[in-house]
Amino acid sequence: MESQVDVGDHSAVPSEDCFSIFNMTTMSMWELWKAREEPVAIIEVKDLQLSARVGADAWGWDWDLKTCPTQPILVSMSLSLRQPFKTASEKDDLTEDTIHYGRLRSGIIEAVKNYKESDPKFDSPMHFCPGIVIMHIAEHFSQVAKLTTGKHINWSSYKIMLPRSSLLATGMSMTVETLYNEPSLKDKVGAWGASCVLRVHDLTVPTIIGMLDKERLTKQNVVANVEIDRYQGIGDLHWDVEKMISKTIEEASFQTLEALAEEIGKRLTRYILIPNIIARAQSQNIKSKKKWEKFSDDYKMVPWKKTEVMELCSVVKIKLEKPGIYIDTTPSVEMTMDIRPLPNSPYYALWKGYKNLCMPARPFDCSLKEWITKNDPENLRDGDSTMLDLAQRMEDFQANLAESRRFTSEVTSRPSSSKSVPEDLKDGEPDLEDLNRKVFSFTAGLAKAEKMMDDINPQS
Repeated sequence: MESQVDVGDHSAVPSEDCFSIFNMTTMSMWELWKAREEPVAIIEVKDLQLSARVGADAWGWDWDLKTCPTQPILVSMSLSLRQPFKTASEKDDLTEDTIHYGRLRSGIIEAVKNYKESDPKFDSPMHFCPGIVIMHIAEHFSQVAKLTTGKHINWSSYKIMLPRSSLLATGMSMTVETLYNEPSLKDKVGAWGASCVLRVHDLTVPTIIGMLDKERLTKQNVVANVEIDRYQGIGDLHWDVEKMISKTIEEASFQTLEALAEEIGKRLTRYILIPNIIARAQSQNIKSKKKWEKFSDDYKMVPWKKTEVMELCSVVKIKLEKPGIYIDTTPSVEMTMDIRPLPNSPYYALWKGYKNLCMPARPFDCSLKEWITKNDPENLRDGDSTMLDLAQRMEDFQANLAESRRFTSEVTSRPSSSKSVPEDLKDGEPDLEDLNRKVFSFTAGLAKAEKMMDDINPQS
């Protein structure tokens, strides 16, 4: 089957009306929290247990509309009131300056019910996803219940947790947070900024990790928590994200968590996020598709800052933990990757071959390394490296340089007399032939070392 639904087909993309609630400034969660007012009163409903067809569950889905599985969902909602509930506190009663949590619960149930009743109208598998459920909930509270407007609140949060979406993780979740201004005559809702985050929670995969000899013999459980901030994907991409992360960890054999974290980020970006970003940018309209066809295949020649890609790019955050060598410690690392195609970014080279990148086809039951070898032959070669690759190449350079120096010392110190034969020539190999071989190896090694240094210097 195909590796992904063709988002270039507009029938596969929800209508603009469906996305109207999110036609506002897209922010990262960090940017949103910095812009948010300090809350004075918050009303919450947590983990309301419902069920819906939201794309692939832990066992996957082949995008057949008739076989989309129903799975449990946990819905949470938070509202930050613009004013403290002073009257409700004084009178110990439900007054106009607060919102009864029962209204939130019943509103969520009604919105999810409307989503489920609209299933037969969905003509594309891209509609079956947690993002569309959140849109139904948000639209209900802003347009029907009239609760989430700038008149009453200054911040809202909707979260959907999928506890059965993975066999190895505690679940996947999507969170949408929105900021509100005081409403105006033109904008009665007042929403002005929003952030969307896709999370993988506590994904536990055994792998070879560690620097000690004993750690190279037995697999240890690595626990991964991954966030895709500024997430703008459509469809049930959460399944593909989880599968890419778990396979990367499973097939790895790094010594450090730092190296493993970067490898996860690189593969997630190159084989999941970039193909979807380019597909979305091309599918905006016919004009956009023609524009992208004219762009150079060389990623370094594309005017990225003038394209939609810069607004569609996510920020990937990765946290890894593994068992400690000592009983009283649990080592962990965290890293953040801004994947925008900027020349000064250490991840710029991930965009190489951007037009030909694709996602692995479902059910994705083959080796990830074999799939990369077959589908991405240009995989980061010839100087297009991230900082981790540069460090490895610097080590190779130093090893080659040391070997070259050893050859030089051996050649210059060899006596001209044929009576003195080096130990490594006692097997009968002719002196002149061995000397020529080593001079040739020295010259080749030195040339390779110089080329590595030339490649590393401009990238560093």
